Amino acid sequence: MVYILVLAVFLILATFLFLKNSLNRGLYNSTKKLKLPPVVKAWPLVGALYMLGKDPVNLLKNNYQKYGSVFTIKVLGQSVTLLIGPEVSRHFYTAPESELSLEELYKFAIPMFGRNVAFGAPTEIRLQQTQFLLKGLRPQMLRFYVGQIVTEVEDYFSQWQDSGTIDLVHELEHLITLTTARCLLGREVRENLTEEVSALIRDLAGGVLPISVLFPYLPIRAHNRRDRARDKLLLIFSKIISLRKTSPQPEEDLLQTLLASRYNNGESITNEQVSGMLSAILFVGKHTLSNTAAWTGAYLLQHKTYFSKVLEEQKALLGRHGLKMEFDILREMDVLSRCIKEAARIGYPPIITPRYCRQNFTVTTKEGKEYTIPKGHIVLTSPAVANRADHVFKDPDRYDPDRYLSAEEKKMASQPFSYITFGGGRHTCPGEAFTFIMLKTIWSYLIRNFELELVSTFHEGEWNGKEKILVHYKRRQLSI
Repeated sequence: MVYILVLAVFLILATFLFLKNSLNRGLYNSTKKLKLPPVVKAWPLVGALYMLGKDPVNLLKNNYQKYGSVFTIKVLGQSVTLLIGPEVSRHFYTAPESELSLEELYKFAIPMFGRNVAFGAPTEIRLQQTQFLLKGLRPQMLRFYVGQIVTEVEDYFSQWQDSGTIDLVHELEHLITLTTARCLLGREVRENLTEEVSALIRDLAGGVLPISVLFPYLPIRAHNRRDRARDKLLLIFSKIISLRKTSPQPEEDLLQTLLASRYNNGESITNEQVSGMLSAILFVGKHTLSNTAAWTGAYLLQHKTYFSKVLEEQKALLGRHGLKMEFDILREMDVLSRCIKEAARIGYPPIITPRYCRQNFTVTTKEGKEYTIPKGHIVLTSPAVANRADHVFKDPDRYDPDRYLSAEEKKMASQPFSYITFGGGRHTCPGEAFTFIMLKTIWSYLIRNFELELVSTFHEGEWNGKEKILVHYKRRQLSI
């Protein structure tokens, strides 16, 4: 009861603060004559807060169907405007930072990775840190990573029994955490990763809720677990960093690059900053890679037709190349690539991607309606909803990897901002290619070496990333 009262007081105070700030900026007067988006009806004061926290996907999906591709919801007095669909999300992905900013809203990353890291750092420092990280995802590095991925995959699955039942989500999450660490973060980080670290990364990810965008320090259970996980990871990584600094034999990896990096002012990157960046990389691996890997498998095992197509593709590759698994061979896996892409489209894409509107801008819907988004609004797009737009994808809720072979659908899906699981424009995810290389390696190995059967109920479109996906396996080698 005390917690409920405290939360109620907090909500009321936050509401008045939002209203006061809005009035002080003159937003009310400046938007009177503008053609504003329709506003979703909601309770006074708290607005759509409850549904945003409880069921954000259906909140956005239902209002998209009712109001169209542009609409505004109120959350504690703050206007939050949705842009859903390629026609209206173009500006979202291409606008400069001076118009649509990441900085104000990605403050939720500060309690995840620490201050002076990413959006907790000044803009100039943040951009330099991004450049440090991108060095490890350069296209020419992907060929080098394949060998490490294959080794990790072979070692991991060699520990399975001849047969058994596993939770696919847990197994792939742990494997991908280990493999991402080995490829991007180096030998010491990989060797010190345990189930505890995977669990801590999971707690970090669990602290990213839609409500976290507005209130990253709200005293809720998920945020408390996030904070404890961050502190424990800092201790673990600080020890690893200290050992690397005293090692007489430096490694050629991203960790070494970070430790050797200097900011433009000549200062070295700190241990705490490196630790936060290591946590961020593992978080992205867990949040994007492992969920997409699990969805890829679940859909394949649910849809026997496509599993058979992937199986035949693997047999053909074995016939041409034998057991070798190299970068160029992975690029030949067109069927598996389409299955991964389709799973990423409808499986578990980001629910929302936020920006803060620093200047008024105008969008036009596919029906020709024009709306102005005012300065001060929080602007969101929703890959989870946009990836199922029926004017972009035929029968959008259906799992159909072959849709990318259709000339018409291929053209639509390739239009800018139609398929946005990995973002777009100025903010395309730099790890997309790494994701496909990793998942192709994992699933081609599993298909070649195991008979697999989905034994738990898999509710397409309803899985929340937390339920188990139980799979029975039996060891065997695929024959040509």
